[in-house]
Amino acid sequence: MRRRILRATVLAVACAVLLFALPLGFAALRLYQQDEEQEAQSLGERVALSLPERTGTGDPIELPPAESGTDIAVYGPGARRILGTGPDAGDAPVQDAEAGRVVTRQIGDSLVAAVPVGGSEQVRAVVRVASPASQPLQRAALTWAGMLVLAAVAVGVGALLAVRSSRRLARPLEELAGVARDMEGGDLTARAESSGLPEPDEVGQALARAAARIDELLRRERAFSADASHQLRTALTGVRMELEMSLAAGPGVDPRAATRSALAQLERMETTLDDLLALARDVPDRAPLDLAALFPGAEEDWHGPLAAQGRRLEIRVDDELPQALGSQRAARQILDVLLSNAATHGRGTVTVHAKETAGVVAVDVEDEGDGIPETPTGGVFERRGGESARRGGGVAGSHGIGLALARSLAEAEGGRLFVSRPRPRPRFTWLLAAPVEGQEPSQLP
Repeated sequence: MRRRILRATVLAVACAVLLFALPLGFAALRLYQQDEEQEAQSLGERVALSLPERTGTGDPIELPPAESGTDIAVYGPGARRILGTGPDAGDAPVQDAEAGRVVTRQIGDSLVAAVPVGGSEQVRAVVRVASPASQPLQRAALTWAGMLVLAAVAVGVGALLAVRSSRRLARPLEELAGVARDMEGGDLTARAESSGLPEPDEVGQALARAAARIDELLRRERAFSADASHQLRTALTGVRMELEMSLAAGPGVDPRAATRSALAQLERMETTLDDLLALARDVPDRAPLDLAALFPGAEEDWHGPLAAQGRRLEIRVDDELPQALGSQRAARQILDVLLSNAATHGRGTVTVHAKETAGVVAVDVEDEGDGIPETPTGGVFERRGGESARRGGGVAGSHGIGLALARSLAEAEGGRLFVSRPRPRPRFTWLLAAPVEGQEPSQLP
């Protein structure tokens, strides 16, 4: 990762420097050539101005000094050299200059500038200045060397910045890779720290959400196993007791009644399994709750078991109850847990009373027992299982999962479940969720 960032950055800087240096180097060479041509023409014009009106009169003519390698010559009529250093016969630039115009041209290794003396109608002489044509190239080579040094410095600075940037960019990705490896190893609490870079931070947040989602699924799966085990234990015990009583009654007793009761318990277990599995997988249902179908089913399930203990089940539903929201499955399990708790730990008549309290539906489940003893820590809704439940013993240990399941389901559906009277005649109150004013049930989240 870091090497790729470094290589890409250095390559980009090198390409940018090359694209910038090529036209600049060509422009520098062309500028030096034009400068050399102007110098040669300027020298030729100075020489032309210093010439007398009539050449060849025998008067001495002195040419100005020139740089080393630069030759100056004066050509008279017929392009014949009459003064200075140069070919005896005027070359092409000299011949062209006789037409009255300044001519600059490269002849071999020399840059030749020919300047006419006199007007265009009468050219008295031509001044020829020849300098080495390699001078502009030499000056350009020095410039190119300087540019090469600057380019090397630019690439070096770019490489240093690329090293720093690659470290800064690669560190969050390397940290994300470490977090992903930790999650792969089972550590769902691993989290990546914020790096200040939007993209890696978004990936880190997505990983955190995925880990939280997986952790929640695992927690719900474990809770489902514990809840299903708890909810089915009572039903299995009832089936076992029915069958054992039928066998103990002797051959003269019709076993069909026990068989029907066992089948009813098995059907109840299937319903419980379906409810818990659906509640573990699905999101809470905020549809209107059908109370009319809830209480008859509870009475049908628990009238027999309580009657077998010599106890009564009394269900009272007030008229004109407000609308309640929630899942039918969750409500069935909550009421089942409360009735199971009263049947197992309570005494006397079990009363279920559905009423209106502060604009919401409240369901009280109470019995005539002594009440709930004070627990040293937590409460009756504390989920206890495994070793902790076995160590609890007595009343505290018997409230391991069922009430915790009921409270979690009630809160997941937007309601509440609490002990409104601990002793005597313990009472559990279940408040059901109510729709928000001005919001239709179909619009609820």
